[in-house]
Amino acid sequence: MNKTITYVVTFENERWVSRCPTGEVEGVGVAASLSQLERDLAEIHAWAWPESTPGVEFTFDLPEEVAGVVAEYSREKELAEAHTKRAAELAVRAAKVLTSHWSEPDTARVMGLSKQRVHQLKVSA
Repeated sequence: MNKTITYVVTFENERWVSRCPTGEVEGVGVAASLSQLERDLAEIHAWAWPESTPGVEFTFDLPEEVAGVVAEYSREKELAEAHTKRAAELAVRAAKVLTSHWSEPDTARVMGLSKQRVHQLKVSA
């Protein structure tokens, strides 16, 4: 897969509707579900570009009554992922520092983890 074609997707008259703003694909795709819409577009891509079939990507243009909550969820999800990554980095650092002072079982109690998990963190790269 060399590239991806991005479609703007809306929900109109109880159907998902896709449009290609770049003009790489003309017309409109319509389906009852996003899964079906994605399958249909993938089939069109395979037919139109058999040698190097581009992927399908969606950008959603949602109604106001749901767009806000989707945007809020997306922001919180990104923040949670960043916090999870930072917590994992700190867990490695803490396990290495603490086990240089105490045993793995004592470190596990301090960190609220299992002895096995402390050992995994300690020996990780």
